[in-house]
This record gives sequence, C-alpha cells and structure tokens, in this order.
Amino acid sequence: MADVEGTESEVTSARGRPTPRRKRTTGFPVVSLEEAAEILKEAGKYGFEHSVGEFASYMGHSTTNSGAFRQRMAALRDWKLVTGRGDSISMTDVARVIALPPDDATELDALRAAFRNCSIFYKLYEESQKGTPLGRQGLGNRAAHAFGVSPSSVTKFVASFVESAVAAGIAEVHEDDRLTLLEPDQDVDGLDAIKEAHTPMALTTASARSSLPGRSATPVVHQAWPIDGGVIVFEIRSERPLPASAYATVGDVVASLERLSLTLAPITTDYPETTE
Repeated sequence: MADVEGTESEVTSARGRPTPRRKRTTGFPVVSLEEAAEILKEAGKYGFEHSVGEFASYMGHSTTNSGAFRQRMAALRDWKLVTGRGDSISMTDVARVIALPPDDATELDALRAAFRNCSIFYKLYEESQKGTPLGRQGLGNRAAHAFGVSPSSVTKFVASFVESAVAAGIAEVHEDDRLTLLEPDQDVDGLDAIKEAHTPMALTTASARSSLPGRSATPVVHQAWPIDGGVIVFEIRSERPLPASAYATVGDVVASLERLSLTLAPITTDYPETTE
C-alpha cells in the first residue's frame, strides 16, 4: 500500500518562506504473503465472496475500524488477492487457488504469482544475487536507498519480504538469520510442512482409493475430512486442469462439506471421574 508523505518540491509557508515537503516514500504489504495465505485459507472455508465484517472475523478482529484490520486488508489488495468496494470483498483467481489448492504445485505457482504482483518485492528479488547468503541489513539498505522505503519502515519491509519469499518457495533462511534467494525451480526445505499445515487430511488408504472410479485420470482436487466412523471424500479426476472459473463452485462445495463434517464428527465430552 502506498505510504505517500508528500513530494520533494518546496511550497511557500504562511510567512512567505519556502518550506520543503516531506519526501514521498514507497509503500509495501506489511502483512507477509505467508500470513495473507493463512487468512485466505480461513476465509475460503466459507466461500470466495464475503462482507468486510466477515473478513474481519476470519482475521480474528471484532471490528472493521481497527488499524490492524485495515492494514491487513490493504496488504491483501497490495498482493492483488482481493477485489471489491464497499462492503463486498471477492477473492481473485490467484487467491482462490491459494485458499483451496488442488495440489501443492498449483498452490506454489499461485503463491509465486502473488509474489510477482508486489512490484517492489519482486524487483528486489530479481536484482539480488541468487544462491548466496544475504544479510538483512543489506536488503534493508537497498530498500531504503534504491526503492525509497522509509528508514523507519525498513525493518518491517525486510521481515515481510523474507517471509513472503520463503512462502513463495524462492528463498530459505539460515540459522544465522541470513537469507538465500533461489531460482524458482529450486526446492525449499520445509515447504511441504507449510503446505501440510493448511491442507485438510488426505485420504491415503489403498482400499478407499481403489473404490474410486476413473483411476486413469489425474486427481486435480482431492480433499478429505474425518467423521465419526469414516471419512468424507471430495475428489475431481480429470485429464485436464480445472479452469479458474470452476474454483468458485468448488469452493462452495468444499465449504458445504466442511460444515457437514463438523455435523458428523464425533463429539467427545470429558466427564469428571466419580468415586462411590
């Protein structure tokens, strides 16, 4: 989000003296792509279009007037993950894939597409050396001097850039807190664990899979939810990828199945032990 503080031109004060305006500084999403993806996944459980108040609740806010909420919404717009005006918020096609990924590879592509949407982050990534550990201070200095980031915001800039690049699979952080930027085709340690944390339980038993029709086609969507004494499975098999326009309907189906799984899941109650 643009952090506009004015221009470098001079203006005349009430006393007739030239008064320099503050410099215009460059904005950036203060909420990292990793956190933005978590918000989308939570909201995606209930569909792809929401009111502003609903989005606030998915973020854990009780009001839409707080600075923290406005900052998060601005970041989602900076990543080009949401659109809409007034009280209606809609996820973009990229955001819908992140919220409801058909597979890890497609989700990673969507995260990288979102990273490219942030021109200042992507420019810093493109112009920085790959495969060599980089210090955070150096990244911050470049952000301030080359890209016009306010010195008071440099620490937030670097933190958001690093977390976002890691989430997009184009960086890894070392034990000494330095960062190595990777080419897009390189793997990142721990990426699978990040994906697992946001993906519903996968059905892996051979007996359940063998009963599914269309085994020759590739599963483009596969989600499963455990219930009392069984599992709910939603799977689409196709020889072609699903069009982006299909994900809205898929999201509605998954949201309905999510609610169904909560209804059918076992309810456990811990009773206090009694002694006679």
